[in-house]
Amino acid sequence: MKLAIILAILLILIGGWLIVQVLPSGPTISGTQNMVLNEQDLQQLGMTSAGTDCYTDEEYSNIVDSSLGQYSFCNYTINSLNDTWVVIELQKFANYEALNGTYLYDSSHLFGAKGLISENTYGDQSRFRVNSEDDYGAEFNEPGVYYYHLWICKNLYLIHITSSGRSKEADEYIAKIGRQILSKFG
Repeated sequence: MKLAIILAILLILIGGWLIVQVLPSGPTISGTQNMVLNEQDLQQLGMTSAGTDCYTDEEYSNIVDSSLGQYSFCNYTINSLNDTWVVIELQKFANYEALNGTYLYDSSHLFGAKGLISENTYGDQSRFRVNSEDDYGAEFNEPGVYYYHLWICKNLYLIHITSSGRSKEADEYIAKIGRQILSKFG
């Protein structure tokens, strides 16, 4: 009987070790800097850095609960779309309560329902939208300017991609940027 128990324990340990050895490790995201678009990403997406490097704050204090996290802010232009700027905000939170509170506030706080393009297309808690006349403060938007927003939650990260420009086709670029950043998670 003892021999059977020892063999069972041994098989469990070896089986667990084999599973760990077979699982793909993939890229490791340890902070917002790992999600920032590199030169290869920018070329693939047809974008250019808007003159400044990304800013990263390693000791970002979350406004929801004052927990420490990380924050990166990057500014780009889309080469083929005149006067279209893209801002990417990447935030890492200490816990899910802070992430969810920030996401819910940011992604729905001042926006009406008419501009919603999709929900949960880029994973749970993703929201893609464009400005519309039922947004709070919409009367101050310049006519013919489109503001696209894509929010994505992944693990303890909130990805917020925003564009501003006169091209309605910017939505395709915003979607590609979102998928490119998500691909960094492996």
